[in-house]
Amino acid sequence: MPRPSSSSNMRLTRRALVGGSVALAVFGRGGARAPARAADGPIVWMSNQRHDQEVKEELFAAYQKQTGIAVDLQIYGDEYPDQLKLAFTSGQPPDIYRMVSPAEEVAAGWPEPLDDYLAAAPGLKETFLLGSFVPNRGIWGGRTYGLPMYAPTMRYYYNRALFERAGLDPNAPPATFSAFRQAAKQITDALRGEGAYGLILGDKYTWVWWMNGECFGNAAGAYAFDWRQGRYAYTSEGLKEALRLTIAMQKDGSLFPGYHALTDDDARQQFALGRAGIVVGGSWNIGVFVDEMKTTQPWDVAELPRPDGGALGRVQQTIGDRYTITAASPRKETAWRVLQYIYSPDVMRTMHERGMGVMAVAAANSGRSQIPGVAKVAPTPGDLVIPPEPELPTLSADPFTVMQQVVDEGGATMDRLLGDLDRAYNDALDQAVARGDLRREDFTISDFDPLTWQPRNG
Repeated sequence: MPRPSSSSNMRLTRRALVGGSVALAVFGRGGARAPARAADGPIVWMSNQRHDQEVKEELFAAYQKQTGIAVDLQIYGDEYPDQLKLAFTSGQPPDIYRMVSPAEEVAAGWPEPLDDYLAAAPGLKETFLLGSFVPNRGIWGGRTYGLPMYAPTMRYYYNRALFERAGLDPNAPPATFSAFRQAAKQITDALRGEGAYGLILGDKYTWVWWMNGECFGNAAGAYAFDWRQGRYAYTSEGLKEALRLTIAMQKDGSLFPGYHALTDDDARQQFALGRAGIVVGGSWNIGVFVDEMKTTQPWDVAELPRPDGGALGRVQQTIGDRYTITAASPRKETAWRVLQYIYSPDVMRTMHERGMGVMAVAAANSGRSQIPGVAKVAPTPGDLVIPPEPELPTLSADPFTVMQQVVDEGGATMDRLLGDLDRAYNDALDQAVARGDLRREDFTISDFDPLTWQPRNG
């Protein structure tokens, strides 16, 4: 990652995962009307996705040989939201960019609606996964903005050699909360003297609690938003059960020490060096381990564990990394040709089979690859493309920082902290509804069942 910023509290909305971290961006309308980039030179593509940079550079080089159209791939890290805003406000926006907070960007006039382009390309829209284009995800104000590139699944990655050395069967990774806890403890007890621990995370930027807390809660039937009621649900028992799992592992001594000082990149690097048995991450991690970190450790992939009593929900599969044409671009038609190329099934399949992750173009996810783990990150019946959530203004109550605090305190004030968080988000939602900023009925599915609900396109 994705999705992720110079502060652990930086965030756009609750869902704004920007290249693996949560980041803050401030939007202004003036940028879209500023002087545009010159109508010559390469198409400028701006993103924060580092894990696929090498593959995209190869693909765009091949495209240039075929068409003569060059693409300047500009990749930023944690500073991406700030750089994106600077590009717009300085009158030098890219031709294509990765959307970060779509509703705000649409209101600011940054992206070009794609309806006319899609209408002129019959069948293209239908190649995407169901749930890719619905109101408040892909469609804002009745118009279509951006094409999603990835639909990441959540998994945990484990070191087969450390499992074996700790007496665990690497062919039978833990599938329940208690087995997951026991495996982490067993690895720590056996290998702590060598500097290896059972589980590693890096929560210097607290967005990682989305993976390590919220997504575990999904399996226990808990989601941050309750679509049946059209309200946030941070006090759900399933989320508390997921956080209690991490608290127990912390008490066991199974967490890699000093994780508050580590970023997710740091944690993945330590895992890649063989210093942790397990790390939680999205399907994008395959590209990170293979192309960026070039690890030689024998790692493998498994679905997130389920509660001991059985799954009460499915783990969210996000549809994101939405790329769009900039409204101010003087080369919209050429930019659209670039998008058509990169989103073609063959190119998307190449990216999938090169280990870049699960693609939003359905036919691309063949599961075939010589790269380890690709087949195991493909969507399964345990994954769920969840409905859209409201996109609220940035709140001071950050759910991921709250989850971090809950674990730090050993759960002592969990009910109060989650209750305060729940009230803050529902108050903000109520105010947004009262202002007319959004309609609660757009986010209400009275018969929503996390074990059976299926997405569709709107």
